[in-house]
Amino acid sequence: MMKSMLHLLKGESYSSLTWHESQVIAGVRFAIRRVSLSQRIDLTRRVQELANRYEFLTSGDIKDQLEATLADLLVRKLYLEWGLLDVTGLKIDGKQASLETLVEKGPEILSNEIVSTIRNELELSADERKNS
Repeated sequence: MMKSMLHLLKGESYSSLTWHESQVIAGVRFAIRRVSLSQRIDLTRRVQELANRYEFLTSGDIKDQLEATLADLLVRKLYLEWGLLDVTGLKIDGKQASLETLVEKGPEILSNEIVSTIRNELELSADERKNS
């Protein structure tokens, strides 16, 4: 019991973002948001709206399937807009990359990696699920 009291006296430091080294483009680093409860609720609602539309449309004709593809792309863009805070080590058309330029003109392989990292950060671990 005493050990945990000492831990409380020292205090904790928490960063609301995490930095990651790109595995697909050498020298690129990106910072993504660490999720809070309120952010998880908001993002889940927004993604759910698009995901429900996607699932409904995938069973339809070619027009519906194109709309489903669009819905999937919009979900990926939503994850980027929500979670990407910074990117370093990448220039697009001679200028430092930003969220906007990454989405508009950047390498899709990097966007996919960032979206995947954001999704992984959002998933609860087994211990977190057990304690929630």
